[in-house]
Amino acid sequence: MSGACVALVDDGVIRGVLATVDCQTRAYAQSGYMALTSGSSVFQTALTALLTIYVALIGYRMLFAQGSMRLSDAPGIALKVGAILALVTSWSTFQTLVFDVADRAPVEIAALVSAPMQEANGASLASSPIDGLQAAYNEFSETGAAYGKLAGPNAKGYSSPQAAAAEATAAASGALFIVSAGVISAATLSIGVLTAVGPLFIVLALIPATRGLFVGWLRALAASALTPLVAWLLIVLMLSVLDPWVTALTEQRIAQRLEPQTAMSAAALVFVFAAGQAALIAGACVMALGFRLPAARSDRAARGAEPVRAPQAATAMAALPSRAERLALDLQRDQAQITARSRSATTAAVAASAASGRQASVTVTETQRLGDAYRRPAFTARRAGATR
Repeated sequence: MSGACVALVDDGVIRGVLATVDCQTRAYAQSGYMALTSGSSVFQTALTALLTIYVALIGYRMLFAQGSMRLSDAPGIALKVGAILALVTSWSTFQTLVFDVADRAPVEIAALVSAPMQEANGASLASSPIDGLQAAYNEFSETGAAYGKLAGPNAKGYSSPQAAAAEATAAASGALFIVSAGVISAATLSIGVLTAVGPLFIVLALIPATRGLFVGWLRALAASALTPLVAWLLIVLMLSVLDPWVTALTEQRIAQRLEPQTAMSAAALVFVFAAGQAALIAGACVMALGFRLPAARSDRAARGAEPVRAPQAATAMAALPSRAERLALDLQRDQAQITARSRSATTAAVAASAASGRQASVTVTETQRLGDAYRRPAFTARRAGATR
């Protein structure tokens, strides 16, 4: 534990846990980033090699007009490379654009949204959420101990109303810690770890094949950032609702007039808000999963040129015959073509021969007709002379 965070140990359970985790996470994220980007020669060498290969591939595609790469894409590519270099070589830039956005911005947004409720409640628990959580946790713990003393050492479970109230308030104090300091501290630790290894995933955004890892890292970071946002909003609402109940528990404990029904009702409210906190965390994860990077123009053109959708393409690929089957089909097709050609040639020859025979018969007939024409006048003249 660093020296700056030692003084926060004895500052109350919830207050101390939140402050210590926040302090240690920031120090861990910065030291991990510096060790990876400045102290590791392997990372620097890999980054240089990756950038060299990426620029060479871009130049090759532009030079030989490969794919849909155009010269107009050069400014966008240069901007992307510059942004990646700025994020992986400068902690101040990375801290402002990544760590502070994920760690500080959700808390500030939650404080801005819940400010009207805090002003309306005045000096209630919701006016200072961390102090209010600490006060509510202490009250539930002390009330549980008071009900335990009243029930006696031999009381177990729900054998008496006092024992049931002791069990309920003790469980409520644990649930209150989990839904407040536990959830926020876990999200803060997740942000710290993800930002410490962030340069690795930012570099992977250069290559299309590994860009999915960068998107997954960004979604995990978004889920970790949205969790404190919804958690603090629910905590302020919970403190506003619990304020009169905590006040009643405090008055009854000081006056030694403990009423189990009051303790059971207050504990039930804590359990209801614990379930709501779990639902909001699930909703934050769902919202983070909805993040999508805009597709590049080349990817959109490739998808637009595809006439077949993915399921149809898979079905068509599954229906394609094997190589042996295609060879057999080609041979059958060639044999059928040869047979069809031979048949057509035979038919043409028969038709030609029939046509030539008809032409010869026509020629003979015409010749005979011409001969009769020449012979008929002489025969007719002789017949006429004989008649005379």
